[in-house]
Amino acid sequence: MPSLNELLARRETLQQELEQARQQEAERTLREIVAKMREYKITLQELMGTKAQAPMVPPAANAKYRDPATGAIWSGRGRVPQWIVDKSRADFLIQPSLFRSQ
Repeated sequence: MPSLNELLARRETLQQELEQARQQEAERTLREIVAKMREYKITLQELMGTKAQAPMVPPAANAKYRDPATGAIWSGRGRVPQWIVDKSRADFLIQPSLFRSQ
């Protein structure tokens, strides 16, 4: 019979595996949703069930990086998206000449 410490270690490992699997599934699902929205030209306002009033400033206005595979964007702040982890950020820069040095 396994000891309490062994069981706790197994539980921790399983919790990490579950979180990783959930995150991968969520990312795959999000990519599918974005692809369908683009395919059918569905706006965020339509998806949320709100009327489009004035055109919104696209979130890309603050984006510094773009994933060419999915079109996902990232401002360079906050949690690093999976599509850029362990890769050169320079490969994903959007118009690097427009950004100021920080």
